[in-house]
Amino acid sequence: MFKFILGAFLAAVAVFAWEAVSWTALGWHENGFRSFRNEEEVAEVIKANVTSGHGIYMLPAMDEAPKVATAEEKKAFEEKQAKAMEDGPYVYAIIRPGKGGNSMGTNMILSFIRALICALLIAMLLNQVALFYPARIAFVAAAGLFAGLTCDLPMWIWMENPGRDTIVNIADHLITWIIGGAVLGLFVGREPVLDRHGHGH
Repeated sequence: MFKFILGAFLAAVAVFAWEAVSWTALGWHENGFRSFRNEEEVAEVIKANVTSGHGIYMLPAMDEAPKVATAEEKKAFEEKQAKAMEDGPYVYAIIRPGKGGNSMGTNMILSFIRALICALLIAMLLNQVALFYPARIAFVAAAGLFAGLTCDLPMWIWMENPGRDTIVNIADHLITWIIGGAVLGLFVGREPVLDRHGHGH
């Protein structure tokens, strides 16, 4: 149990360190970010038009036609909405119209806790299989790839996340857990038992 906990903790440290480098030093995430031509003007428009405070906003909003609308009115509403979506502009954004709450220190603590929980979960899975060390790394890396495909690919499919950013995010998940697997595999998992024919069990 000590090796299990130690391995998960050290893997979380490695993952946290890589993510810090990935987001602050490499620049491959930030290179995909865009800015508005007149930030102050856009900020004032946002502040004047938010409806429910901090949250996810969409433009055009995917509202439903009023329940009292006639069939023709409902059809016209849906056609107008489809045209607005097709013609643009389209926006899917997390908007905080006022001051923020969390500090950088709080966010870093929460990020490490998240990495530790992830490391513990994948360690529990890895502990159930008998694999040689390189296969343990591949096992954990596959979990990272799965996370990227599960979390980031739907954002490209449904929310128009740019392909370049989607690829970067998925690649980052994969690299993160190759590193995490390299550490975790030293502490967690069982070596296969070879029979006299050299086959693993």
